[in-house]
Amino acid sequence: MSMVWAEEDEELEKPAMGRIGLGAKKSLNASSFIGGIDLSNFKGSIGSSKGGIGSQSAPSTSTSTLEPMEDLPSAFGKRSFVRDAKPSKPAVPLSAGEMAHFNKISGSFGARMLSKMGWQAGTGLGAAGEGIVTPVESKMRPQKMGIAFRGFKERTEQSKREARRRGEVVSDDEDAKTKNFRKKVKEQEQKRSDMWRQPKKVKTKIEHKTYEQILAEAGQEVPAAGIGQIIDATGAVPREVSSFADVSLSSWSPSNDPTRIPEVRHNIRLIADACKSDLDGLAREARALHQRKKFVAEEDARLRKKVADEAERKCSRPLKFMQSHKFTPSVIERLQKVQLVANDINAKARELASMYEVSLEPFSPLFYGLVDQFSCEFERYRLDEIVVAAIAPIVRRMVANWSPLEDPMAFVSTFRTWRRALRINTEEPPLDLQVDIYGCKTAQVPQTSVERPMTPFESLLWNVWLPKVRTCINNDWSPEIPVPAIKLYEAWCTFLPAFIRDNVLYQLILPKVQKAVDNWNPKRDQVSLQSIIFPWLPHVGLRMEDVLGDARRKIKSLLRSWMVGEKVPAELPAWKEVFDAGDWDSMLLKYVVPKLGATLRDDFRINPRDQKMEPLQHVLQWADIIRPSIFSQVLETEFFQKWLDILHVWLIQPRVSFDEVAQWYSFWKGTFPESVQVMPGIGRGFTRGLQLMNKAIELGPDAPAQLARPDFRAELAAASTPVRNGTNASAKGPQRPSVLAHEITFRSIAEEFAAAHNLLFVPTGRAHEISRMPLYRVSPTADGRGGLVVYIQDDAVWAPAIDGESYRAISLEEMVLRANSA
Repeated sequence: MSMVWAEEDEELEKPAMGRIGLGAKKSLNASSFIGGIDLSNFKGSIGSSKGGIGSQSAPSTSTSTLEPMEDLPSAFGKRSFVRDAKPSKPAVPLSAGEMAHFNKISGSFGARMLSKMGWQAGTGLGAAGEGIVTPVESKMRPQKMGIAFRGFKERTEQSKREARRRGEVVSDDEDAKTKNFRKKVKEQEQKRSDMWRQPKKVKTKIEHKTYEQILAEAGQEVPAAGIGQIIDATGAVPREVSSFADVSLSSWSPSNDPTRIPEVRHNIRLIADACKSDLDGLAREARALHQRKKFVAEEDARLRKKVADEAERKCSRPLKFMQSHKFTPSVIERLQKVQLVANDINAKARELASMYEVSLEPFSPLFYGLVDQFSCEFERYRLDEIVVAAIAPIVRRMVANWSPLEDPMAFVSTFRTWRRALRINTEEPPLDLQVDIYGCKTAQVPQTSVERPMTPFESLLWNVWLPKVRTCINNDWSPEIPVPAIKLYEAWCTFLPAFIRDNVLYQLILPKVQKAVDNWNPKRDQVSLQSIIFPWLPHVGLRMEDVLGDARRKIKSLLRSWMVGEKVPAELPAWKEVFDAGDWDSMLLKYVVPKLGATLRDDFRINPRDQKMEPLQHVLQWADIIRPSIFSQVLETEFFQKWLDILHVWLIQPRVSFDEVAQWYSFWKGTFPESVQVMPGIGRGFTRGLQLMNKAIELGPDAPAQLARPDFRAELAAASTPVRNGTNASAKGPQRPSVLAHEITFRSIAEEFAAAHNLLFVPTGRAHEISRMPLYRVSPTADGRGGLVVYIQDDAVWAPAIDGESYRAISLEEMVLRANSA
């Protein structure tokens, strides 16, 4: 049975929800097929949208139909199963804007899908083309307007065009009210915005007019260029003259006619207004000068009266007082002489200021005379201001070309000779802080120091000398070469004020020294650590611990990294006096002595045929640095036991040559320096060897069998154990620990762990408020910033809790983690 399918390219329709009943379109399912024929495609079937029960019949516009097939029942009629390819309505002509819009969206997905369904631009939607032709557009209401407010119509232009295509009558005047309303709203908004704007300032422009411009504005004819007609307007009645000579012959009389020569009057008026402001300014300045002159006159009268009163008061004192203080009866005369000397100093300063090469020596006679002849007035009236004011410009010029590190003694000799004139180091001696109460000395609380202003010379040093020194030290001086800065400081420290001296030392020099110590590396730097620090130790005073703290840690790090076979650090003997004896021995026991003992124990072999002396030489180079008792015990424990064993093996040989043994003995004794041979432990070891040799000579042929092997370590232990009541105390109690057995504390373990992670374990100088245990700062740097503050108690590290101020015990790994992250 054959069948015909309509529109094979179309996709099957999806089921429409909620459309149930007659006339609804149904989806393709099994019930739509009858005998293998899809009934949903028949236009005349029951329930279809065209024809059938409940459907509206539409006239068919199709001209091409198919003949009914013979195999189909007659109930299907003669209709064609294929829909016409062309729509029932022709395409509507579009405007230019609509055509441009369709051309713009022609490549979109929706346009391609519609074109596949047979739709074309200008035709309506739907099977019969009765739908809209152009897309739906939106229309914005005015701001803050509701639906149908004041008759607003929301109908768009697109809906109007569609209505016109359907044949409806549409008026374009229906939105006139809305347009007027929009216009009013826009005008009100513009008016409100203009209220907040500042009015534009309009500058009055002065314009000068010429005679021709005035005539042109009046509507009169402007005369041609040239001299033209000459009018003599100097008289009462204007008259025409032939030349300028006639004008000078006529007599002039003033006139008050405002209409005459208006251009001249206009320009003169403008000039007069401009000059009026200048005259007002001059008048104000004259009044100010008059007031100042009056004030100066009053001040002069007041000072003269004060001087006269003081002279009268001084003259009324007894003659003895006047002679003791070298006062003349007239103070005015002495002040006048002081004024003359001050004028001479001022003249000399001006003379030197005009010279190319300047010097301070020409001032010396004037300053000596001022100080010697007028010593009372110099102290009473602080005449050192005159001295400093005279030399300040010269000193400023000389300091600008001065190199402090190359010429540290500049100005020093001159300023020392002017010590009285500059009032250098005239501070009062410190008060005695001990009070004798009932025959005993009691400390008295010092009074609070009263701040005093700087003297003129101190101000000169602070503002001229110190900036030059600061620039030179910061930029040109290296702490590795301390000599230039040492010479500069020692040359000036004797008469520098305390606050300037401390500023130079503690804020300029020591910070650079501490930074150089922090960056010092023995393998990279060519200078020693002592050459950086030791020159400053006599000057640092109470700040010595701050300087030596980092240096001690560097020395500990140097010893910690030292390996046997390397040379002894050259600067190490000099640091022996810097450390306390206990700290020095403890540091060597911890970092050096175990390495020396291991070298003698593992690397050193005694072989008379082929003796290697290098390990022993590495140990002997520490003889002058390690304490003699410790060094001798190292040799007794690790060297003499091996040496006596080899000597015993040699002596028990059947044919031993005692001459060779004696030479071998002398060789080993001469190997040790004299400073080592005098140590008690070294002499005891060689004495034990002599005893063994003598015993072998006594035994003679029986020596191989009867000469006992010496146990030097046991003998040392027995000798160090005291004997009480004939009984060896070693049988009752443990032996005394060796000096090599260094006590290991938990603090040393924490320091070693921090050092292994490149952290410093620095004391802060403070104690915990509750436990009273000393606090330490664990940080990567030694500047006292950052890091973690801890204290050690009960073999644990205590640090502040993260969520509070209380301390809690933490592990060493957490200590390192928090110190690096702080």
